[in-house]
Amino acid sequence: MAILLCLPGLEVAIEVDGQRAREYNVDPEEVQKCAPNELSFHRIPQTDRHVPYVLKYIEAKPGKPFCFVLDATNFNVKFDDMVGAKEAKISTQVSMDGFKTRTRRMLIGRVVKRDCCKTGNDASGWKKHTFRFGRLNVVEGNPGTSQLRPQQAQQCGSLKVILFLKVDTGRFALSKGSSGPMPIHSIGEKELKGRAVDSKVEFDSEPTDRPRSVEQHQFVDPQYRPIAVFEFRYRTMEGLHQELIVPHPVVDVKGEDKKQQVIDVEDEYEKEGKF
Repeated sequence: MAILLCLPGLEVAIEVDGQRAREYNVDPEEVQKCAPNELSFHRIPQTDRHVPYVLKYIEAKPGKPFCFVLDATNFNVKFDDMVGAKEAKISTQVSMDGFKTRTRRMLIGRVVKRDCCKTGNDASGWKKHTFRFGRLNVVEGNPGTSQLRPQQAQQCGSLKVILFLKVDTGRFALSKGSSGPMPIHSIGEKELKGRAVDSKVEFDSEPTDRPRSVEQHQFVDPQYRPIAVFEFRYRTMEGLHQELIVPHPVVDVKGEDKKQQVIDVEDEYEKEGKF
């Protein structure tokens, strides 16, 4: 489970095909390099001395469904930020390859799993999108067919849980329309800038009913900045090996006491110019 010391009792994780994904840590310097600038966050007393960002890597399994898990069973942090006389509370948003869902109020004292979202409008209809991993087609020396802007391309291979502070307005309204996720068919190798991204998020979409009326919430921060971000970068196990997140497996060699790393024969031959 990913945690932040500044938000004790809150745990965030990813489940893949019904099983909790194993999380792999990265070097603290890498985390610091990837963390958003401090000014990107709405500062609260709990996060005054820390950049409220955590980074983990997980294994993606193309074709398998996944979900976000927010465990607030033991979370009881109170926030001083007030708008009028109303106490601020946490709302969450999930981001997948840069596609962001609507925010939802975090339920204190409960475990919530989120495996789908709704988008659409009254004119064209509404759809439910269930999350799963797919294999990404990386095209060598080609911009691909993703039609993503450079900033969006850098979001490929990333799942995020983003936390905001909001207050209740006491008003209810029908859900506004929203655009659905943009499919990523392929992406150019150059767009990935050396990252071993080999998977993507796909959506199993089906028609659904119009979302019910929901209570309106107001952002505490006028710039709509989050208070914390949990990021999970996903790769297949092969991709995790390529980015050196997970060491290559070792095997026992007969007649030797020492273990040796498994060597990719094709890679070695390419180095020697034999292919």
